[in-house]
Amino acid sequence: MVCNVLCNGEVECSNTLEDESDHELPGQAVIYRPVRQHIYAILLGAGRGTTKSCPSVKEWFVYPGNPLQHPEMVQAVPLDLPGGTPGVRALWLNRGPEVETLRLQTCLACFHAEDSMDALCAVQAPVAAACCLLIYLFQQVNSLSLEDLDAFLAQTLCLAGKSAHHLKDLQLPYVVSRAVHLSFLFVRGLITMMGANSACGFPFSMDDLMPWKVFDGKLFHQKYLQAHRGCSTEVLLEGNKSMHAQFRTLKSVISDACAAKSRIIQSNCREIGQVRHAGGADQHFTDGQQMHSSPHHSHPYHYQNMGSQWRGPQPGPSRSHLGHSGRGYRSGNRHQRSRGYQFSPRWPQ
Repeated sequence: MVCNVLCNGEVECSNTLEDESDHELPGQAVIYRPVRQHIYAILLGAGRGTTKSCPSVKEWFVYPGNPLQHPEMVQAVPLDLPGGTPGVRALWLNRGPEVETLRLQTCLACFHAEDSMDALCAVQAPVAAACCLLIYLFQQVNSLSLEDLDAFLAQTLCLAGKSAHHLKDLQLPYVVSRAVHLSFLFVRGLITMMGANSACGFPFSMDDLMPWKVFDGKLFHQKYLQAHRGCSTEVLLEGNKSMHAQFRTLKSVISDACAAKSRIIQSNCREIGQVRHAGGADQHFTDGQQMHSSPHHSHPYHYQNMGSQWRGPQPGPSRSHLGHSGRGYRSGNRHQRSRGYQFSPRWPQ
């Protein structure tokens, strides 16, 4: 992102994995646009300190209703920091403890999490990065619930103790399209955070932001199913009592940061819905029902140590758009179903 903005004044993201039927979750291009606008202000300058005087960047970002025939001109937005938006010269070239603090504060401010800097500095860097991203996501998306927050935090804390072999062998009883959508939003947020981290002079080690250090899709899916079934914190944390205090602390930090922006996170256990297994009968799952093992185990998605890899049948109705290639916009097969699972519509037709 940084080189493209500085050299060409242009960025693109022409693919996405989102559930078309879930109208409560905005597209990732829309969710993370405010972050990108702050990054543009850092890289290109904030003009005279007003939005109207800020430079603009050409964006080719896919989302519903955007055929990618022409770029959108997205204006940089200054950060709300004492002293204004720091420039790249100060963030990249200066040295000293004050500059290191400024780099971290600026990066967190891109995600509206600068007020939680002291609390985030008290935890390991991958956990701090995940919490920074969660603060932003829960401020931006009102449909996210306490159960979603529990699932994200449990995944973050439990991931450190999991080996690649354990994650590979993790089995899911069924797949929920919303959990896949949330996973993609989180991973896309990590990619956006890498851009912010680069623009701010690397307050985080890039290694600490790698997806396999911060997030595993199958593990999150397991925690999502458990959280929306109403499982206890002990179950979510797999009986590890040493994690309970940190879980409560981080949950409080994120909830308080959202409350300060007038965003109160509410509880909302969701009905999982109907899943049809290949070669089997329909099964209906609700929040309080027991999970049943499916006759066909799948590996919907999994991040390995060397990168990301999608395994097995693709989970749920999704859209995968391929972007402009000099001749306009091409979309993939938007209604292709998984061979292993068929999801019933989540909204009335």
